[in-house]
Amino acid sequence: MITWYSLLLAGCAGTSVMTVFLFIPRWAGWSKVDVIRAGGALVVGMNSKAFVTGMGIHLLMGVGFSYLYAAFLGLSHLPFNALTGSLLGSLHGVVVMLLVAILIMEHHPVARYHERGPATGLAQLGAHILYGATVGWVVGLMN
Repeated sequence: MITWYSLLLAGCAGTSVMTVFLFIPRWAGWSKVDVIRAGGALVVGMNSKAFVTGMGIHLLMGVGFSYLYAAFLGLSHLPFNALTGSLLGSLHGVVVMLLVAILIMEHHPVARYHERGPATGLAQLGAHILYGATVGWVVGLMN
């Protein structure tokens, strides 16, 4: 049986893996966009608290989505493992990739976040697939 505790730990683990993967394009010089800071800047504006705010939102959503994944898989009677998690992550990643690219980045109040390349979207898609796989793997280990 999947517990709230296993989903909490799985959500934190998946979010950690996802966060590192989201930073890779910026670290490698493939993209200028920091999606964590961009999310925080939507809430608090472009200041020193944007990263901390963005990371808090990112972590809360990461944990919350682990519960949503579990609910969806529970309703579908599919097992929660790395494969089903990565499949949900790929669907989730496509939706987020489109929403972030179209709704957020094009209309972000901070002009520097309007600049994005294909690496930003591909990193988001890959990060969500890894998130789902990690969450499913951790839940599978704990249950």
